[in-house]
Amino acid sequence: MSEQRKIYSLTQLNQSFEKHIWDTFSKRDFWITAELIKINQKSGHFYIELADSINDSTTARSFATIWASNYRNIVEQIGLNEVLGILQPGNKILINVKIEFHTIYGLKLKIRGIDPAYSYGEIERKRQEVIKRLKKEEIFDLQKQIRLPTIIKRIALIGSPNTSGYRDFQQELLINHDYNKFVIKEFPVRVQGDAAVKEIVAAIKDASRHDADVIVILRGGGSKMDLALFDDYEISKAICNSRLPVITGIGHENDEVVSDLVARVTFITPTAVARHIHYAISSFKEIMRELHDKSIQLSLQLLSESKEEFTHYNNYLSHYSRELIHYWRSTFQEKEYEILQKSRTLLYEGKDILAVLSHRTSSHLQRLVQQEGSQLERLLDRISDFAQQKIEREKEVNLSQVLSSVQLLSQQIIDRERIVFGNQEELLALLNPLKILESGYTISTIDDQDVKNREVKIGDEMKTLSSNYLITSKIVTKKDIKHENNG
Repeated sequence: MSEQRKIYSLTQLNQSFEKHIWDTFSKRDFWITAELIKINQKSGHFYIELADSINDSTTARSFATIWASNYRNIVEQIGLNEVLGILQPGNKILINVKIEFHTIYGLKLKIRGIDPAYSYGEIERKRQEVIKRLKKEEIFDLQKQIRLPTIIKRIALIGSPNTSGYRDFQQELLINHDYNKFVIKEFPVRVQGDAAVKEIVAAIKDASRHDADVIVILRGGGSKMDLALFDDYEISKAICNSRLPVITGIGHENDEVVSDLVARVTFITPTAVARHIHYAISSFKEIMRELHDKSIQLSLQLLSESKEEFTHYNNYLSHYSRELIHYWRSTFQEKEYEILQKSRTLLYEGKDILAVLSHRTSSHLQRLVQQEGSQLERLLDRISDFAQQKIEREKEVNLSQVLSSVQLLSQQIIDRERIVFGNQEELLALLNPLKILESGYTISTIDDQDVKNREVKIGDEMKTLSSNYLITSKIVTKKDIKHENNG
């Protein structure tokens, strides 16, 4: 016979659990660490999902509540800002809990207290991890290598427009009297909550592409947990990689967030950022004013000294220039007369040489033409005799073929001699004295003798032959050029 089974209802089982947990755990509380996964608020109560993990693997999960009465006690103990900063998804927390079990809702943890020191330690641990990672990637100091403009006029502003720090920055920036024509491009973001990191990263990347002098990131005062947002790796990385210099004005007095460490310049408040910007402009204007005054004084001094020096050199150059002009004018006149005399001498000598060459060439060409004519006649006679003989010999053998060959050979010889004769005619034409006269030269004679071959006397009648005229003139004066040159 089988053993009889004992059967319980679910209610009985849960009631047994409830009694056991009440007897065992109701008289004591526990301090536990966990990661806050989700949090919902309703009617002043907070409903929280907690989890724990080892090596990124979830090892436990549970639900907890903070009743409104306990929440007020916790706020009184550590402050509202700290509580709101700690109760954010992703934070690791150290909490004091009472364990309860409900037959319907199961196991619940009732949170009675929060230790902020543990969360602060987690913040510092994460902060150091982010710093170490940025340095390992060699981008931690990139902003320090970017030149910060002396005067900042165009600002890409990132922050929450609804915060007092944001308004304080703009008010402080625009009320100064030295300069208030700033061009501000606003990139509104949330500075707390789940979406804040993505919005701030996107705003930094967008602002880096904007035509601005600097990027200013603002966040008013807040708790350590609130400011921990700016320890985020993605925000810090975006600041490091920005092509524009980044100025932070995150409201804190003691600890610096990672965003401050990687930024080009950092200030403790948004107002301090605005003061720095317009103070730099005021200082620059004052420096420029002093430099302007000094420049005017130095310019007047240099101008006076230069004026005296210029007057001295002007007088010296005027005197020296007059002497140089007189010297070179005399030199040029002497050279001009010398060149003129030599040119005339060379012209007359060239004219005589040309006349002699023309006469010789003409005589030589005539002889050549006569010789070539005689040779051509003799050659024609020989060709005629040779042709006649050839015709007689070949009369019976293919007379027509022989005649064609004779004609072709005769024509070739005649053409060759004609070319030679034509070349001689062209050469004769080129050396023709008439051509020389047509080029502008003339031939002067007295009693049919060239003037260079006889003594010229006043009263002699001289005939001058050009290409178009024969000019008869009477010598009135004469000047011996060769004697002058020799003297």
